[in-house]
Amino acid sequence: MGLRINSNIPALNANRQTRQTANRILRGFEGLSSGLRINRARDDAAGLAIAENLRSQLRQLNAEVNSLQSGVNAAQTAEGGLATQTDAVQRLRELSVQAANGTMSDEGRAALNEEAQQLLDQIGATAEQTTFNGMGLLDGSQTTVPLDAEGNVALELNESTVDSLGLTGVDISTQAGAEDAIGRLDAALENIGQNRASLGAQQNRFEYGIENRENSAVNAAESESRIRDLDVARATIEQTRNQILLQAGIGALAQSNLVGQRALQLLGG
Repeated sequence: MGLRINSNIPALNANRQTRQTANRILRGFEGLSSGLRINRARDDAAGLAIAENLRSQLRQLNAEVNSLQSGVNAAQTAEGGLATQTDAVQRLRELSVQAANGTMSDEGRAALNEEAQQLLDQIGATAEQTTFNGMGLLDGSQTTVPLDAEGNVALELNESTVDSLGLTGVDISTQAGAEDAIGRLDAALENIGQNRASLGAQQNRFEYGIENRENSAVNAAESESRIRDLDVARATIEQTRNQILLQAGIGALAQSNLVGQRALQLLGG
């Protein structure tokens, strides 16, 4: 190869290669410090778009899990209120059976009826006080509570008040009233039992939904990690390689700058 003075082609090539290696080293430091393979769109434009879509999906799944868990908590709260009502109705039926006994005196039935009225008041109070985040669960104010953005999953609630249970006007101060109350209380127990069964089935559905979404969230997170996260071992190897190349490039650049000096020596400079 001839000696040139105006243009030092070897130095230009060495400078270009050294500059590219230095840029790779800088990006390598950025990746190692962040733990990410993709820090900006230029690193992998297509990969970034896919990763962002997966991240959006992951956030939606996590939000849906939280919503379904709220549904489970609300259903458990409602079921707890119904369990309290069940105990009250069972006690009412026990009092009614006693009052229906023909040997019971009027005074005895009056005493039993006083307790019965207190229990009816408690059933009504339970319906009013069973709430979740300020929302009534048994008073009939809410019948459907959506738990997802699409409205495909919802908590279905049934009213469980003294009136809806058919217990309004129950009076066991007489034998006839007590006999009538027994049938109405049996119907109320069946109503409450069906309501509790519905809530239990919905809890199971929500919990299966939570498990399914949690599995999907794990898969989405793993997929995003494979695209976005940095393979530290591989990146460290690349960084070491680039550092060696940079040192070699700097040495080559220094050597290539000697070409002009050799030409000058030939001219007797």
